[in-house]
Amino acid sequence: MADTFLIAEATPDGTFYEWSGPSGAQEDVVLVHGVGLDHEMWDEQVPMLRQRYRVLRYDMLGHGRSQARTVRGIGSFVDQLDDLLGYLEIDRIHLVGLSMGGVVAQGFAGRFAERLRTLILMNTLYRRSEQELTGMRARLALTRDQGLAPIAEAAIARWFNPEFQHLYPDRVQAVREKMLSNRIEPYIAAYAALVDADGEINDVLKRVACPTLVVTGEKDPGSTPAIARRMVADLPAGELAILEGLHHLTPVEAPGLVNQILLEFLSAHSRIE
Repeated sequence: MADTFLIAEATPDGTFYEWSGPSGAQEDVVLVHGVGLDHEMWDEQVPMLRQRYRVLRYDMLGHGRSQARTVRGIGSFVDQLDDLLGYLEIDRIHLVGLSMGGVVAQGFAGRFAERLRTLILMNTLYRRSEQELTGMRARLALTRDQGLAPIAEAAIARWFNPEFQHLYPDRVQAVREKMLSNRIEPYIAAYAALVDADGEINDVLKRVACPTLVVTGEKDPGSTPAIARRMVADLPAGELAILEGLHHLTPVEAPGLVNQILLEFLSAHSRIE
């Protein structure tokens, strides 16, 4: 078996990250989690990916074990990712983001397109209509008024159907506890940045030339198939995967299927034999 490494620590400026994989691997896959979650969201994907790639996952500003900083829109989270890659001296990457992580990935692509080998955008948002923004604005207002508890329960209801909640109570409870463990002010700052992100992201995907895969769940109520198709329509080299019967947290709902899709796409666009 090839030598492997695992580093799990915080950078000097307070970003917690985990970097692992074969010591001789030549390509890095970077995983960016959704708002209110942390790097552990990718627990089911990392073992598969690090058989062939170095895998970097981290906690966004104010999430998990990363320190909070002043947030000035999605650009603050793009800065964090750029700083982390600079600290680790990583140049070109395969970038994977889910939900808010997908918006951060779009922002990174807009600034650093030449550093992307591939881009994978999962259950995320792009060029939203006023109707599509209504629910997010309401959830932001609810969080400001009542805190995290009602938002956590609303997320569970949107992200998992009753059958899944019955079959996999441990997975659902882990997500619930993660949501409730957030620090309220950093969470509100992150969610507000997500609500307002379209002004920063605009139509950036029209300028993303690298191979890009857009994934969402057939029944995702926020990151809908319609939004996913809108993204692919703007991408010069876009592919689309709509996962039948799935909702928002597809890597948690169907890890085996998601792993297969990720590996097939990455393998098709990497230099690894």
